[in-house]
Amino acid sequence: MGRVTGWALAVAMGVTTACAGCGGSTAQPGAPGDTGVAAGSGGPVSGAQGKLQGKWEIVRYESQDPIPDEAMPLMGELFDELRLDVKGDKVVVDAKESPFVANENADGTFKLTTSGGMFDGATCKFVEDDEFEVDDRGERWPGKSVLKRTH
Repeated sequence: MGRVTGWALAVAMGVTTACAGCGGSTAQPGAPGDTGVAAGSGGPVSGAQGKLQGKWEIVRYESQDPIPDEAMPLMGELFDELRLDVKGDKVVVDAKESPFVANENADGTFKLTTSGGMFDGATCKFVEDDEFEVDDRGERWPGKSVLKRTH
């Protein structure tokens, strides 16, 4: 398997499984950024967590590392099909549900907490009510993404 082929396979498998595995630890009650949502409660949400409710698509991704030209069609296809649906303190990707919590910071940004999947620990900010930027410095997908609400 060549470098590009291996990279493209990693992208194909990684995007859907990384987002589907966006689950993991949630904010501790009373901790900074606590949204008031008990894990799995489906209870009320507010702040950034409340604004995240609904369906999102990745409309732009700028990798921290170069992406081979040969992989760009695959990236385009994946991002055309990939949708994240935030419901309470969970995200649903390809019918798989995982924990997904936005912990608010004093500067108006928020940090996503997942189980080590895509966007875990990423710093985010809303640029509009229906669009937010993700600055992900994790090992899986280091780079910047823009997500836009779908209707």
